[in-house]
Amino acid sequence: MRTSSELKTELARSTPGSLSQRLRFDVEQTLKSLYADESLADRMDDLFIPFADWVSERSRPNIGPLILGMSGAQGCGKTTFCTVVSHILRKGFDLNAVVLSLDDLYLTHSDRMKYSNEVHPLFSVRGVPGTHDVVLADTIIQRLKDLKDGEVMFLPAFDKSMDDRKPVHRWTQVEGPVDVVFFEGWCVGASEMPKKTLQEPMNLLEEKNDSSAQWRNCVNEHLKHDYRSLFEHIDILLWMQAPNYDVVYDWRNKQERTLENHLYDIHGGILDTLDIKVMSSEELKAFMQHYERLTRFMLSSMAGRADVVFTLDESQKVVKWDYPIEH
Repeated sequence: MRTSSELKTELARSTPGSLSQRLRFDVEQTLKSLYADESLADRMDDLFIPFADWVSERSRPNIGPLILGMSGAQGCGKTTFCTVVSHILRKGFDLNAVVLSLDDLYLTHSDRMKYSNEVHPLFSVRGVPGTHDVVLADTIIQRLKDLKDGEVMFLPAFDKSMDDRKPVHRWTQVEGPVDVVFFEGWCVGASEMPKKTLQEPMNLLEEKNDSSAQWRNCVNEHLKHDYRSLFEHIDILLWMQAPNYDVVYDWRNKQERTLENHLYDIHGGILDTLDIKVMSSEELKAFMQHYERLTRFMLSSMAGRADVVFTLDESQKVVKWDYPIEH
């Protein structure tokens, strides 16, 4: 006898149009809550639902969650994509799907300052491997794997405008059991870079602040050891391939301006009492030099390593997605 979940999945596959019609409003509201382009709901039948169906076929309810690692250059739309698909999996395929963002797993501001004082000043700036709480991330993923029916846990949340982790009462509640975990972040699944490529500075930031290559070699050591262990949780690696590095600034700047335009929505009446840190366009250019080396390396290598590759055009549109052909 088929389960309720199997019947719902069969219905979703046989009548994708009706599923997209049923979920259209919910997806539009999800996009609105993310301050994303609501017209992305037009991609339900040719992108979001087919990919959700592909994921549902590989899920393993009652055994343990399927861990999907999603990475891509800054601002490419990873969080939006994962959030929409997780919503469709919950509402259309009866799968408990959650999104865990690497951006929510940064070390606290005080811990980053402490680490930067001990190792290298550039680690005071969040983003690169070495600025995340890998122990916390590993603990959370393991807890998601073990979460039983009726059990509850909370996923951390980070406030970029405050450059610090949100208090626990503002974390996201998750109920077990979990069927699918989207673990997303710009460097999720990254491997270490060839050591010989680290010798020469890549940009002005490295030339002025890391002339001895100590910082970039330390970043690489994190990738080689603790981040590699963390990424071993991933069952299927997803990659969003940008057309080139030049578009990354425009995408990330768009993201920062969106944050700036919605600060009141995020913080409400206490906004005037907070020390908000939204970067200007020039500050963002300097900030992104911290990411540049690893981002360029990933743009040249991740498509060959990932299980599923989403190819983007300059407007961030997914123009195709390639996945393994199984026999």
